Amino acid sequence: MIQVKDIKKRFGGVEAIKGSHFVIPEKSITALIGPNGAGKTTLFDIITGFITPDQGNIFFEGHDITKKHPFEIANMGVSRTFQQVRLFKYLTLLEHLRMVEDNEDIKIIRNLWKREKVDRRQYEDILEKFGIERDLDALASELSYGQRKLLDLAMAVRKPHKILLLDEPVAGVNAVVQERIEDLLLKMKEEGETILLIDHDMRFVRKLADYVIALDAGVVLVEGTPEKVLADKRVLEAYLGE
Repeated sequence: MIQVKDIKKRFGGVEAIKGSHFVIPEKSITALIGPNGAGKTTLFDIITGFITPDQGNIFFEGHDITKKHPFEIANMGVSRTFQQVRLFKYLTLLEHLRMVEDNEDIKIIRNLWKREKVDRRQYEDILEKFGIERDLDALASELSYGQRKLLDLAMAVRKPHKILLLDEPVAGVNAVVQERIEDLLLKMKEEGETILLIDHDMRFVRKLADYVIALDAGVVLVEGTPEKVLADKRVLEAYLGE
């Protein structure tokens, strides 16, 4: 579905990505792993148009999206979350869910501000599904960190998409929220979702991922099944400190 081809990116004197090349398969969960500075989030930002690479191309469903704007890539069906949750603290949970329902910018604004009666039950069902234990009229600023992560994930899923890119979806959350996110992602995989995620939790990666890509300074060190990658001596030495 997504092909990353010979991507290179330099920031000043630091070569963050040195020639990444890999393919993300459909209807599966792929995990991108590596230590801090390996280039994982930089690659996410390149795929979604927030950073332009110095060299190489990104293809989505056969279309070159390398020079497209983030909103264009999102409108093609690439939905993502960020390491740091990005919510509007003075908007309600209902307003957050409504703003992502369309891929057209004008409709997004209209969805947010239009005042006609809505079927609140469908949005309450979303909160229940994602384990968000607050009222639809609660402000995002009233949520705990774990609940904000769940709302961020709910918004990414609610947005019309063909692939989900999740940047450390369980980082910093408690065990209850992590289990909830694990269950949600496993259910989405059963339903045929295509997911690319970044995470440092090897137990989480082993449990969820069908395929793992290990990076070293932006270069693919090894890729394959979780069993193959997590048992690789280079991965154990570089990423797990063994």
